[in-house]
Amino acid sequence: MRKRFTKIICAAAAVISAFGLVFASACGNLKWKPVSEKDTTAETVISNGGFLVQTGDYVYFINGMENYNADNTFGEVLKGSVQRIKKSDLEGGNYSYTETIVPSIAYAGQYNAGIYIFGDYIYYTTPSTQKDGSGNVLNSTLDFRRTTLDGAETDRTHLWQCTDNSVDYRYAEVDGNVYILYALSENLYGTSTTNIHSVNVSTGTDTLLAYNVESYVFDTENPANPVAYYTMKVPYFVGGSSTYSYNQVYRVRADVAQSPREYDFSEVEDYDAEKDPVYVNYGDYVFDGIGTTQSQTEGRVTQFNFAHWHTDKTYSIANSEYTYTLDSYKDGELLYTRKESVGSSVGARYKLSDEAVDSDANGSVDGSWDAIESNSQAEKFLILSDSNSYEFFTLGGKTYAINTGSSGITKGELVNGVVEDVYTISEDASAEALFIRSETTDIGENVYLYYSMSGGNGHTFYRIAIDGEEADYKDLSTETEWNNTWTYRGVRILDLDACADWYEPEFVGNTLVFASETYGMSSYNYIMACDLGKDGKMLTNKQIHDLNEKFEEVTEKIEDYDDETNADGSMAYENLSNALKYYYYTLDEDYLDELIKAYVDIEGRDEEYFYSVRSAEIYHEFARVQGDWAEYLQDAKVRNGGTVYANNRDYYYGLLGKMTESDKDGLTDYYKSQFMQSYPVDDSTWWDNLSAGAKAGIIIGICAGGLVVLGGIAVAVIFAVKHYKKKKQGGVNDSKMKVDITDDKNVNVYDDQQ
Repeated sequence: MRKRFTKIICAAAAVISAFGLVFASACGNLKWKPVSEKDTTAETVISNGGFLVQTGDYVYFINGMENYNADNTFGEVLKGSVQRIKKSDLEGGNYSYTETIVPSIAYAGQYNAGIYIFGDYIYYTTPSTQKDGSGNVLNSTLDFRRTTLDGAETDRTHLWQCTDNSVDYRYAEVDGNVYILYALSENLYGTSTTNIHSVNVSTGTDTLLAYNVESYVFDTENPANPVAYYTMKVPYFVGGSSTYSYNQVYRVRADVAQSPREYDFSEVEDYDAEKDPVYVNYGDYVFDGIGTTQSQTEGRVTQFNFAHWHTDKTYSIANSEYTYTLDSYKDGELLYTRKESVGSSVGARYKLSDEAVDSDANGSVDGSWDAIESNSQAEKFLILSDSNSYEFFTLGGKTYAINTGSSGITKGELVNGVVEDVYTISEDASAEALFIRSETTDIGENVYLYYSMSGGNGHTFYRIAIDGEEADYKDLSTETEWNNTWTYRGVRILDLDACADWYEPEFVGNTLVFASETYGMSSYNYIMACDLGKDGKMLTNKQIHDLNEKFEEVTEKIEDYDDETNADGSMAYENLSNALKYYYYTLDEDYLDELIKAYVDIEGRDEEYFYSVRSAEIYHEFARVQGDWAEYLQDAKVRNGGTVYANNRDYYYGLLGKMTESDKDGLTDYYKSQFMQSYPVDDSTWWDNLSAGAKAGIIIGICAGGLVVLGGIAVAVIFAVKHYKKKKQGGVNDSKMKVDITDDKNVNVYDDQQ
């Protein structure tokens, strides 16, 4: 009875969940095969919130970019699943040595936040697999879920669910509790507004932190930061509801559960907090742009102003009203623009750190912080009239600005809000800055800018040191130390090409990891890894240049076969270069032999129809690093337990994780169509493939068989005639089994004991 009752409870919970109610776990967990070894190093977490997360010993990553409308059946997902790999395997080139942790699609419509690890769980979002009344999968709805780090258990129902799969969110942990901090444009009270919420994962409680915000920013460099900054307009209710021309800046942390102050809306006509609360704000004041105040008794200072809550202070504010625009929030530093709301549009960009406003890091603005007086004390960061888009870095106590403009890449020092002493460090025009990193190479430590240029499907990768003096960039041609020359010269990294519409590329140690759009991969976007390290250090730009030379040399040597001719001027190795390129990408040595045999067997072609005997020999020499290619034996690397050489793509970079069988076949077919003649189509019949002797034998057999069949038919006809005559004369006794079909109601035909 107890088991039956439990089943009823489980069924009821499933029905309730289908209607969108959230339960942390209902009727057990979804089971999956646990991984071979437990991760005991999860207390050390790096890079939470991207497409990969690192612990002490492992890297967890999303196995390629998958669409929200793909099949998301739990346990059957490979592409888009969450995989893990040991760091030792990643560093050792064993890129396929991965295990599936989450067999569901990890997906988000906005790629600002990805997977997170807190405690013993990995947190992610995935398209819902629920169905509506018509059986349509509700995959545009986003489920927020978690799975144990060993992959064994996933909560059966979502932690929270959003019908907008492009919701802007963050997972964050505060004092051991995990929250979902999110902002969403939604219709709560009859009007579409942008609101900020947080969901306590343990309780499922959804708290409205700020209603009808003007703008907001989450931390883009630390996606696990539980803090959000936002601006609010200031309402007044004289002669109807409206707002002042200035605005205010607030700050809130995900764990806040109530407003730090109470508001009085008794003057609002027909006010009903349930139908429309008018104003909800759980955040702390950061800046108030109220502007000039003649006196606090004339109604200008309202309950929404900082001054209202500090009646012990007398404010004599001479400046005009301010409007604030939030520009960015990166790694705990807010950049915002402040302008006078009336008159001149000239303003400046300012910087505010979390430490300045919340010195004890308890989530609340310090009691000593004054939202009005702090305007005059704000740190001016950049004059607004400078419209360039900069990347900033600090070196030796100075702040420098890098600009990737239409005329090249420039560098200048930021002094009192102005970028001074600007000079060009690269003529690479219209570059796109990706990220800035400090790296150690054989020649020391430098600060490098990674940037992208046109010419690829997505993000290409270039690298240049940006910590040099102006002379380092001007005197490149006269330098005698070539390592230094290349350090301050932009150099492309192979032909790497990353998907630009997904999560940003990341480094794990010295390995660059990215969603690939390199040759052939633009339709698949799986993850690739490129090891840029040597002896525990990053390659120098000169070493990357040399690697590029080796990389390009292979292609050039392959194409040299196209230039070799026979004595009569014909091409000596027709189609060979394409065949070699096919092996370069696939490591498929047998396909050429299969192709030649297919043309011989199916079309009766000569063995040298497409590839000469020598071409086939060179193909195998290329695969085995012999003959013309023996020099590459000295350049070997371990990849996935085997050895690859510098005449193969996997020597330079390779697939991280696993592809589905269909994608693997599709990619191979793509390379076949690009580089090699496809199989001939066998559209002949079985008769066309027979020899003349076989055809004659079949014809004779058919004729002989036909005579036998005709004779049999004649005998049957004679027998039937005789049988008919005898029956007419009464000579035949048709003896048949008699079956009583009357209904005997006294017999139970279903009783197997009868």
